[in-house]
Amino acid sequence: MSTTKTEYMTLADAFEHFNKRLFGGKLPQALITLQRKSRSRGYFSPSRFTSRTSKATTHEIALNPDTFHGRTDREIFSTLVHELVHLWQEDNGTAPATAYHNKEWAAKMEEVGLQPSANGKEGGKRTGQHMTHYIIDGGAFDQATSALKGTKLQWESVKQSKKAKKKTASKTKFTCVECEANVWGKPDSN
Repeated sequence: MSTTKTEYMTLADAFEHFNKRLFGGKLPQALITLQRKSRSRGYFSPSRFTSRTSKATTHEIALNPDTFHGRTDREIFSTLVHELVHLWQEDNGTAPATAYHNKEWAAKMEEVGLQPSANGKEGGKRTGQHMTHYIIDGGAFDQATSALKGTKLQWESVKQSKKAKKKTASKTKFTCVECEANVWGKPDSN
């Protein structure tokens, strides 16, 4: 089987499994993509795609493969379920106008076995603009993951060194030692 088919089938199988186990199979289909959005493990985007042959639309659930490093499949799938809660809220709840994580979203997260937390730790704020979560031991997600047999992600992004990410500055700030005036110029300026 091809690399693409194997990886996306794994994600599709996980979607179906968690939809059935945590949402009673009631979530609509969504297009799962691998996208690199900085500082984000994943995101949900409502009605992001439209059919080329009909007037149908579908939602997007994106996972960031750059964040797979050092995380187990269980942890990566928890991000998928985090985004499934956004999908649930879009179709069954009252979705916020912005990407805000509200009380309705937080309650559903807890119901499916993920504890919303602004800092990813116990005691973190439950709602807000930028949220993460942690897995509730023995919760619904934990149990559903234990029943997920033979589903294994095979790929992650090539890990970039911190040096490779830094780009050479095109401008440098220079400050006069006498008057403290600031000037910007090429890094090799005198």
